[in-house]
Amino acid sequence: MDIDNLGISYAIGEDGAPHLTVPDGMREFVVNFIRTTAVKTPAEIAAVAQEGQDNILRGLAGLSDAQAQYKPAAGEWSILDATAHIVTVKRLMPVLCNALAQGALPPGFGPQLEEERAQDGVTAASFTSVAEARDAAEAAHLDMLAFIERMDQAQTELRFSHYFFGSMNAREWACFYRVHDGDHGPHLMKIRQSHGFPAS
Repeated sequence: MDIDNLGISYAIGEDGAPHLTVPDGMREFVVNFIRTTAVKTPAEIAAVAQEGQDNILRGLAGLSDAQAQYKPAAGEWSILDATAHIVTVKRLMPVLCNALAQGALPPGFGPQLEEERAQDGVTAASFTSVAEARDAAEAAHLDMLAFIERMDQAQTELRFSHYFFGSMNAREWACFYRVHDGDHGPHLMKIRQSHGFPAS
């Protein structure tokens, strides 16, 4: 198991909504990755974060807008849809990390946002072109790197919970940023390799 091959998938539950399903041992692997990465230097954590960003950009590289808008099946995400979710999380992470680092939660954050239905698949961004999506991903990533650069000054007492991976402080959420890219980078490539994907 590695951070870019977590085997995360989704199954429709009795409530009709998709729910996270994971291979045995994956949760423990991810939590250990987060904890061991969080004690590294800011430069080391930035390098880890950059690996995930590079994978996302590879998933967008060379695509036409028509390819990026292709959906493998009804109800599934296109590459632009997936990137909108990725960028939404990329934008939220530095906001959350900066607030936690100062001993506070961002406005509107609280227990209601620690639940699965509030976190899983959250998407607030929307893109109509590959260029727009790529530029947004790059801008959000720079905000995350800016936090990581000064994270040694972060307060680490206050925590906020991921609904599946548990309670994390500012440094740990910065490392979860890499986990999230590791989940969705392969997702972009899977769409590109799907049956019927446009040639151009």
